Amino acid sequence: MKQSNVNDFFDLMVKRKMYSSKANLQFYLNTLFENVDLTQKEVLDVGGGSGLLSYYAAVKGAQKAICLEPEFAGSTSGMIKKFYDLRKDFPASLPVELSTHTLQEYLQQAGVEKYDVVIMHNSINHLDEEAGIQLLKSDASYRTYLSIFEKVFRIMKKGGVLIVTDCSCDNFFNDIGMKNIFTPTIEWHKHQRPGTWITLFKAAGFSNPTIKWLSPNRLGKPGTFIMGNYLMSYLTRSYFKVTIVK
Repeated sequence: MKQSNVNDFFDLMVKRKMYSSKANLQFYLNTLFENVDLTQKEVLDVGGGSGLLSYYAAVKGAQKAICLEPEFAGSTSGMIKKFYDLRKDFPASLPVELSTHTLQEYLQQAGVEKYDVVIMHNSINHLDEEAGIQLLKSDASYRTYLSIFEKVFRIMKKGGVLIVTDCSCDNFFNDIGMKNIFTPTIEWHKHQRPGTWITLFKAAGFSNPTIKWLSPNRLGKPGTFIMGNYLMSYLTRSYFKVTIVK
């Protein structure tokens, strides 16, 4: 990419096989960042993998985008290489950086009131997996996550937005003891309801939460009307987005 152009970004992600189609990716990113202006914002992408969301934020005008990908702490292998391979396709001036720290490590060295947008895209359960599993059964696990969220709250600017996506533990296939045909690799016991996360976020100081049940991207806007509700989500992927504000 000779220029940081949004259309070129979509084409590149498809060419790199990081997404199935330009239309699907465009629909998903519009849904993910709905009502969130990235222009001149500072963005932290927690568990950002090879950096798709970080690069998108920068292309959309973010002042800085930090991709937090702790591959050496047990995250998906090969992400760091993919991030730097992808970096070659963007202008050197594009304000994207990679940090290989865990969120907890990063929070220890981060300043206060720095970020406008924090993204936890399919990563919230992995911040501390054991604590996440025991979240509602153990006071210590609850306090572990509350402490993380309080520190995230401190590094965000007033009015900053936290975006979280993941699967709820409530799912039809899991409840009847069958492998989910839509998301067969999900380990449901590691997941929590969006309401559980919202309770923790509020305890950490966040406010004005919204929950959106996400339909498959390939279905586009018609899919949102048909499947963008709790019941249809429960019967399929149980995939949600929570947005909450400092």
